[in-house]
Amino acid sequence: MDPTTAPLSGAVDARNTSHFIASGQTALPMDSMGRFWSGENVFSSGNLKLDLLHNFFLECGARANKMRVYEMVDDPTARTMVGYLLVRGGLHVVAYAKALEVLTGVDVKKLLPIPDLSNDAFPEAKKFMENKMHLKLYTFSQDDYTQAGIIWNGDHPETGEPLEVIKGAIPGHTPPDLDEEPQLNAPGADDIDPQMFADIARKLGVKM
Repeated sequence: MDPTTAPLSGAVDARNTSHFIASGQTALPMDSMGRFWSGENVFSSGNLKLDLLHNFFLECGARANKMRVYEMVDDPTARTMVGYLLVRGGLHVVAYAKALEVLTGVDVKKLLPIPDLSNDAFPEAKKFMENKMHLKLYTFSQDDYTQAGIIWNGDHPETGEPLEVIKGAIPGHTPPDLDEEPQLNAPGADDIDPQMFADIARKLGVKM
């Protein structure tokens, strides 16, 4: 099946709109069905091998979900975002596999791809592959995770290119200063003289 034909586009209308109703169109820590993130999302068995194996399968499942999301939409911005996530999520699959290999000696790569790590079917992922985003493991710190290279080394199991640990974060952009949401403002609220609030506060003995 060709994913670029958006074979699951009909599922878009079944999505829960709680996020847009319950927020000011800002980011909330919830999933697409309006369920908030909580401590129940944390898995910690006390056994490092089991924890890594659990995360490995979570990443594999997440990749499958991203593929289905791609098939649900045809908006170019949405597909670019999913293309990026497919590339970076694939990196996470490989990272957990390699960590398990270091701890156990088992060739976890024989389980790959679960699902297929190739992004050839997703045109929007191509530029991120060209930028080698599937090879670069970022520490997001100049001082922490100094031993990441113990795990993230050698060649990528799909492309055969050398893996690279990079100190620091992925280059990004300054967050936009979004306009306030006008439909929630009281009529004329933006025109009130702030000095009036200062005078009221002073009379009430409230320090501003």
